[in-house]
Amino acid sequence: MASNNPLDKHQVDHLFLLIGENPLPNYVAAMKLLETGGTAYLVYTNQTRPQRERLKIALKDKGFHSQEVALDKQNSDSNKSNAHRIYTKIQEYAGKIPTNERIGLHYTGGTNPMAIHAYRAIDDLKRTDTVYSYLDAKTLEIFIDHPNSDSTHRGVQLEVSLEILFQLHNYKWEENKKPLPSPILPDAAAEFVRLYQNEEIAKTWRTWSNTHRYKNYGELKKAKNSETGYWKSEDELSKLSLSLTGVHPEIIEVLRQKLDALASSPSQLSLKVTKAKGFSSCQQVCEWLGGIWLEHYVLKQVKELTQELQLGESKMSFVIKKSQTYEGGVFEFDVAFMRSYQLFAISCTTSKDPKECKLKLFEAHTRAKQLGGDEARVALVCCCDNDPSKPQRLDLWLKSQLEGAVRNPKIAVFLREDLPDLKKKIANWAKDNKGAI
Repeated sequence: MASNNPLDKHQVDHLFLLIGENPLPNYVAAMKLLETGGTAYLVYTNQTRPQRERLKIALKDKGFHSQEVALDKQNSDSNKSNAHRIYTKIQEYAGKIPTNERIGLHYTGGTNPMAIHAYRAIDDLKRTDTVYSYLDAKTLEIFIDHPNSDSTHRGVQLEVSLEILFQLHNYKWEENKKPLPSPILPDAAAEFVRLYQNEEIAKTWRTWSNTHRYKNYGELKKAKNSETGYWKSEDELSKLSLSLTGVHPEIIEVLRQKLDALASSPSQLSLKVTKAKGFSSCQQVCEWLGGIWLEHYVLKQVKELTQELQLGESKMSFVIKKSQTYEGGVFEFDVAFMRSYQLFAISCTTSKDPKECKLKLFEAHTRAKQLGGDEARVALVCCCDNDPSKPQRLDLWLKSQLEGAVRNPKIAVFLREDLPDLKKKIANWAKDNKGAI
């Protein structure tokens, strides 16, 4: 049977990988360039020891062997730029490989000195079939370097799950807070999007759903513990009904038809009754009402593009344990989807405050690069509006806050006016960032 891997003639038995800050490119290289049951040589320093360990576990799960090639002695200074140390350690391992077993060197990770001196070490063995390669972040292709001719390149088709992507960075979600694979009440969310195009209608819902601890309005804030700022217990919420006084009649009608919100009273929303519409808890109902409806709407648009864009997994509401983040804070992702090994991350907010939206875009951009590297793409979906009195469109201003991002297709900003046609907007954004397949 013919292989569906366009890189099959470049596969090797032994692949040297230079470990850098992001394990993803090396994972991709191993999956595409290592023969089944082959051995990966993980070349690392003390600084990249954690990345080496996570990559080792991920490759073992896929049936590959690994050898650790330490450039540093334990507790020593880094040798990532020590030419002699790099050369001798690589050649020590490569020189022991039988000549009838093919060697490869992939130098996307690591430092430039590591790539240069690793190349010298293997090239000096004078083997004729060595495969030298790197992963190009712009085209999403693997380039194969040839000593006497131009490089060849092939697109990468590799389905990487969101769970593997997070695990490569040592991020795990709590068992009771796993990402949602499907949107809840997306039709109701679509109705909210339609009604949110009218500022007067939207304003009534923003007022009702405001849960800011230091504000004096917002009926939904009754569902929060005033001391902790968190949602009340399930027992307390299941007994809670919220008044819809002041909410625009068209939104109330959506709540009645789609959420059974007025089943027990013509003017009261019962959290317990609404929970039965597909929510796992009353707390989840509160989150939906408080603005997460926009995430459910966005995920629905992404799901509908899966076949057209050949997307992999798409999920929403990623909450990472505080103990696993470098900053010690909460690590949250709103909506994310994969195309091959490329991460598309979307941050969502119903806020119309440009400053708050700017912070959301900054955070999403930082997190996306942490997880997906230079190949990652990030978008903001918000309820802001362009201000005709300002010289620059708001979406361009928000993008400009990220250095050099105004014309960068990696970054997308979708405002309130974009929401009704969001599926097409997301599709165009993804196509503008489409790598070679």
